[in-house]
Amino acid sequence: MVRSEARKLFFRSTGQTLVAKHLACLARSNGCEAFYRVVAISLLLVISAQSHSAELRIAHCLYGCPQGGSVENHLVLRPIYALSYNTQNKVADWAAYRVTAGSIGIASSLSRQSVKDDFIEETLTELDFLGSQELGLTRAQLVPLVNFAGTPYWNDVNFLSNTVARSQNLSQGAWYGLEWSIRNLVNRKNEVYILAGPIFREQPSVASLETETPHRVPDAFFKIIVSTDDQATAFIFDQDLAVHVHHCDNRASIEEIETATGLDLFPQNSRLVAGSLDASLGCF
Repeated sequence: MVRSEARKLFFRSTGQTLVAKHLACLARSNGCEAFYRVVAISLLLVISAQSHSAELRIAHCLYGCPQGGSVENHLVLRPIYALSYNTQNKVADWAAYRVTAGSIGIASSLSRQSVKDDFIEETLTELDFLGSQELGLTRAQLVPLVNFAGTPYWNDVNFLSNTVARSQNLSQGAWYGLEWSIRNLVNRKNEVYILAGPIFREQPSVASLETETPHRVPDAFFKIIVSTDDQATAFIFDQDLAVHVHHCDNRASIEEIETATGLDLFPQNSRLVAGSLDASLGCF
């Protein structure tokens, strides 16, 4: 009992200290990189201390984070998202985040420069994407910049652990259309939760990047939009999707995505009403 109370006091005092430093950081105009490193390290210490005594709850995952990934994956927690990075495929198995009306912003003047991840060394690098355009691919992000351009943490989407090779046609077509519809939905509903990640077929259908770094380019992607009232709509987008195809033509079931990925996507909620956000996302 004494140890438990001491742990609670440590977490409480640590949180109060970080909040105070965060406010002071935002009040200054200079960079806050050192502070954010302290936040990340403190989070890791808290998680380590709690791992044997309590269930870890991650706010970015509305109904529990996906289960079933490799035990060798790196779980990355940042202020605006969580992801499970697969060092073998060199892409996150999933990324979870919450989009609000206040988090969305104008990203036209914000940097897209990739950022080396201090916690994961085994990522692809910017050099690995040289020549990707000749393959019809582009260096993209699972967690998009625009959805967090209104926050001070927008640059976190540029970490290489959030980077993925996605086809140019998909990025400019159905994926872009769905992102636009999600932001319209958020403006009406105030918030939604997103779960996105890659799908790998038994036989690869997409050319690998021209690099000696071992990796696997996804054959498809999934994206699931979920609201706090148990509504959800899911999509699967193949990499070879034509640019003119509408995102609504690629709706899928959550069970279909779980079969394709081997993940239990929402372990704490089996009551999600699939397809119930169709109309809100422009799908009739």
